[in-house]
Amino acid sequence: MRRREFITLFCSAAAWPLAAGAQQPGKMYRVGVLNPGPDAITPAWEAFEHGLREQGFVEGRNLSFEHRFAEGNLERLPTMAAELVGMNVDVIVVRGPAPMQAAKAATAKIPIVMVGGSSDPVGEGLIASFARPGGNITGLTYADSAERFAKELDVLKEAVGPISRVAILWDLDVEYYRRSWSPIMERAGGQLGLHILGPFQVRNADFERAFAAMTEQRAEAVLVAAGSMGFYNRTRIGELGLRHQLPIVAAFKEFPQAGSLISYGPNLVAYYRRSAAFVGKILKGSTPGELPVENPTTYDLVINLKTAKALGLTIPPALLIRADEVIE
Repeated sequence: MRRREFITLFCSAAAWPLAAGAQQPGKMYRVGVLNPGPDAITPAWEAFEHGLREQGFVEGRNLSFEHRFAEGNLERLPTMAAELVGMNVDVIVVRGPAPMQAAKAATAKIPIVMVGGSSDPVGEGLIASFARPGGNITGLTYADSAERFAKELDVLKEAVGPISRVAILWDLDVEYYRRSWSPIMERAGGQLGLHILGPFQVRNADFERAFAAMTEQRAEAVLVAAGSMGFYNRTRIGELGLRHQLPIVAAFKEFPQAGSLISYGPNLVAYYRRSAAFVGKILKGSTPGELPVENPTTYDLVINLKTAKALGLTIPPALLIRADEVIE
């Protein structure tokens, strides 16, 4: 469905009275959106807009978006964040860890709603606590990273069989990985008898180089650990996994839908729709520091049987039974 058609469908006369709950009748609210990827309308973003409409905020009537797309060039994010701050938008929505860091550096005043801005927001100093974040940041995390990585590695090992070397595909700053993610990943791998390789950092969308390096280090499978560049190149990642005969596990079902083997992680549509609730509450007057930060609650296990066959794998029936979606 096209974006305009989607908006028309939900902007019916019955929906408009909901706007009465919003603050300052007649005001046009501006929401800045800091996105590390390209200008692309996805079902997840449409769910976010729908969530806002449910609270009475309708684009073109009492709401406008100021989008900033880095198109994979993460170095542009600080400048874009500064632009949004200079426009004095009412709230900034950050889509991923890199935009989160850029927005945090740009403002301590304008409310920031993170959509997967961190896996450990307390440890990274973004918030004081989940229950009372304090400051100007709230929203949804990527989920408890220790639990999620352990589960991703667990389903990967169950699907593939006896493996010992798993490479981490990474598209953010390596020091950020070593500081915030490496201890968690090493611990999760150690519990399953897996040796974690990497991270193999991707620069300028050069995934071929990363996969070649994984093969050289005798990786037996790949975990896509982050972020937006990987997500927008998920079809390419799936193709390279098949070329190098490397099973791939990722957090989001869009990866196996695009050719990777398996995913376990948040349902992005539910995730974005829930994130819209934070924006709506802030536009109605809530203080971000008093809105508890949440982990996503809806998770999907998705398996691509076509990819499994191409890799010469037989997925255990018990795992297939547990799957939310099986692609044949």
